[in-house]
Amino acid sequence: MSYRNEFKEAKAGVRWSFWRGLPLFMTIIVVLALFFGGLRAFGVIGQTIVEREVFKQSYQRSSSFEARIANDEATISEINMQLMNPNLDENTVFNLNAQLSAARVRLAAARRLK
Repeated sequence: MSYRNEFKEAKAGVRWSFWRGLPLFMTIIVVLALFFGGLRAFGVIGQTIVEREVFKQSYQRSSSFEARIANDEATISEINMQLMNPNLDENTVFNLNAQLSAARVRLAAARRLK
């Protein structure tokens, strides 16, 4: 009979240890995940800063910005040509000016990001 009592005591001890150790274990896992995730985000681990710089200097990105700039410059010159027409009504002039403003904003953003 004494082995049953010893087994019950051991079972109770394991249960108590499990429920006391689980929160500590989970806390350690979360802290480590946040720590290493933060290091990766700042580029200390995983060479993310290098990868970002390579992407910024890639041919595809630079040619895409050049294409955006050329497209917006063409749009601006086309709208300016349309605005020279004296026969336009107020709504058309308003819409063309809105498109012109949007194209200028896109152009300025593309030049800044290039």
